[in-house]
Amino acid sequence: MIRIENVSKSFDNLQILKGVSLNIEKGEIFGIAGRSGVGKSTLLRCVNGLEQYNSGSIKVDGAEVGSLSPEELRLFRKNVGMVFQNFSLVTRASVYENIAFSLEIAGVKKNEIKPRVLELIQLVGLSGKENNYPSQLSGGQKQRVGIARALANNPKVLLCDEATSALDPQTTDEILDLLVTINRKYNLTIVLITHEMHVIQKICHHVAIMENGRIVE
Repeated sequence: MIRIENVSKSFDNLQILKGVSLNIEKGEIFGIAGRSGVGKSTLLRCVNGLEQYNSGSIKVDGAEVGSLSPEELRLFRKNVGMVFQNFSLVTRASVYENIAFSLEIAGVKKNEIKPRVLELIQLVGLSGKENNYPSQLSGGQKQRVGIARALANNPKVLLCDEATSALDPQTTDEILDLLVTINRKYNLTIVLITHEMHVIQKICHHVAIMENGRIVE
């Protein structure tokens, strides 16, 4: 599903990624672990096209990410959902509206949006919260909204950038259980960036350890 070959990336002559290579199979939960600053998040941003890599190859479902035109990249990102550490919700929008935005931007017909949003709200365990605003939600509930939003367009890949690091241990376990449920229900490929070995041990099928811009194990 994801083939990363000898990828390098520099910012202002500082090399962040140094010849990274990984194979991630369809339907697996793959962890990328390491301390802060080793290049994990940069690698993830290269996978979804938010950053251009300087050399090497990244193919997601056969598409070379670095060669996509702006229009191709827009379509590509429908297949790649993203979950962030800080939730990245629209504070003035309700739970329903936060999820619906993804579908509206993707051009989904209006009569198809409501049933899809309600289906996702039920999937992530937020039934009855659709009219609540982010300020009325706990951290775990906010992340459930973030996951629902990332799933809105039926992606083939879900990228999670430190998705549980802002949560307490019990809430972390609940979110990890939800990710396992989603993985099994949709055979969805999930890539987790984390510095928490508990996350790796609990749900990942395989893990790569990064250090100083390289895969070391």
